[in-house]
Amino acid sequence: MPRAPMLLAALALGGCYFTQSPIRPVPALTFLREGGARQSCLVIFLPGFLDGSDTFREQLFPDDVLSSGARCDSVAVDAHFRYYVDRGVADVLHEDVLAPAVARGYTEIWLVGTSMGGLGALLLARDHTDLIDGIVLLSPFLGEPRVVRSIEEAGGLSSWHPPDPLPREMNDLTYTIHLWAWLRGYVDDPDGRPALYIGWADGESFAGTNGMLAAALPEGHVVSAPGEHGWRTWRPLFDRLLTVARPGR
Repeated sequence: MPRAPMLLAALALGGCYFTQSPIRPVPALTFLREGGARQSCLVIFLPGFLDGSDTFREQLFPDDVLSSGARCDSVAVDAHFRYYVDRGVADVLHEDVLAPAVARGYTEIWLVGTSMGGLGALLLARDHTDLIDGIVLLSPFLGEPRVVRSIEEAGGLSSWHPPDPLPREMNDLTYTIHLWAWLRGYVDDPDGRPALYIGWADGESFAGTNGMLAAALPEGHVVSAPGEHGWRTWRPLFDRLLTVARPGR
């Protein structure tokens, strides 16, 4: 993941973001649809860089789930950048959020990730495909640009073939290869993958990469809109995707 631009942004905000340490279990905010009664569906929100669990509440995403008619509870997870660097975010999210949710009786689980959180959602779904029913990505970061460019140069996801065997050593490049090898399943065996929906802003730097993934998805699973990378665009896109994804219904 390119770190220099993110480091400069964090320093501009006083450096507080990077001073956070990964806490176990990862902190989270829970929003129940009906008082103390749990639903059978759970939506898990994963934030992007410089955002946190509070950001989803401030941007009214849990309210949007309720107003959509989805009979789902939701939880916003404070999985900040250090979880990706220090511990392996997929393992943390499984141990602290996903496995406990299954143990509490949730039988339908959706992941919603913005920007960096979209990467976290896909890494978690890749490792625990059988536990995830659906994924909603908003302007997701999809890995190291060098690997993504090689997929684009091959003609896109439907024409690209991952190396066989996949590399064993995990580093900044190979985790992206493993991720896109799993995403290739949306071409080869879409019924064997969680339902995937994606939205992005036409004016953002991730638009090309997001569009390359979108090309492997059904037309109704893809939305885009004029705008920039950020919440002003994401909330309307999320409302549109809730209408077609229909979690909890």
